[in-house]
Amino acid sequence: MTVSTKHDFKRILVIRMRYIGDTILVTPLLRSLRAAMPLARISFLVNRQSVAILRNHPDIDEVIGFDERTKLNPFAFLKFLWSIRRLKADLVIDLTRNDRSALVTFISGAVVRLGYEGARGFVRKTYTREVPNRFGGVHTVDHHLDMAVALSIPLADANPTLVVSPEDSLAVQSLLKHHGIDPSQPLVILHPGARRWYKSWPVERFARVADALMTQYPVQVVLSGAVEDRKACSAIKSAMTCKPMDLSGLVPLHQLPALLRAGTLFIGNDSAPIHVATAVNTPVIALFGPTRWEDWQPRRAHDRTLGIAFPCRPCGHSRPDCPLGQDYCMKQISYEAVWVAVEERFAALGIRRRSPT
Repeated sequence: MTVSTKHDFKRILVIRMRYIGDTILVTPLLRSLRAAMPLARISFLVNRQSVAILRNHPDIDEVIGFDERTKLNPFAFLKFLWSIRRLKADLVIDLTRNDRSALVTFISGAVVRLGYEGARGFVRKTYTREVPNRFGGVHTVDHHLDMAVALSIPLADANPTLVVSPEDSLAVQSLLKHHGIDPSQPLVILHPGARRWYKSWPVERFARVADALMTQYPVQVVLSGAVEDRKACSAIKSAMTCKPMDLSGLVPLHQLPALLRAGTLFIGNDSAPIHVATAVNTPVIALFGPTRWEDWQPRRAHDRTLGIAFPCRPCGHSRPDCPLGQDYCMKQISYEAVWVAVEERFAALGIRRRSPT
């Protein structure tokens, strides 16, 4: 259903309380809203851990982080709801569609409250308009942009975007220089971590790719990740002949866009960093297993997705192991397939093999 923009919305609240990667995929919708209503104040409600990645984004006036612990404290939760009411939003777009986001939508008091079709009970009653729910049938970005279609506003570029501040760029360049990385030479960033174990490509294959990169091409290799990814990065280094630079746990989330923008190529599992990389326009080789990559993959022309189309996708692994064997999906992505993708990207970039000695 189409909603006329004659309301001349002045205060907009967009709700997406999910994971970091999910949050980044909302940025094309935010860009469309900003372009159509440049004078509106746009607030974006996200889970607390996603706030840092959105710093200085030009299409967002305010990022509101929801702390999951708040719901355990009735006083704190009521205070949070009151802060939402005080926004005086006249348009709310609920992209989360669960009990909590519906309550926030209702409490906002907005005249126009958009949500997806298919909700039941209280959640459905909080919406003044329902938008067709195509989740799982189209790319997630396009699913979000359906809200712009419902508002009759033009669609912006469908690629996510993140902003790298000069301060973050300088801090990352200083860190790279401190660890012996030459900014004039191509840099390949490998991210072996994933939010779920069953989304991880085997570390020994990451190690083989990293060794091949460093021996066959004039490139530098950096391993990236959070503190919890240090074990995987250490295992990669131990399995290698060459020694890449390991920055796992050394780059805070708000500086991750700056690090990935410094890369010539990014290789990683189905996790938030593939979305960060494409959002700063760094070419991505994304490795997908049990997830439908058609819904989540980076889509710039220089991005490449590798995966096997098993009929059991998508799989949430409700049991602790896969009946087909641990890491079954990801093990089907061969080293050779990844290496072909690397060489194709290097050819496009004009990066040539090292001269034989």
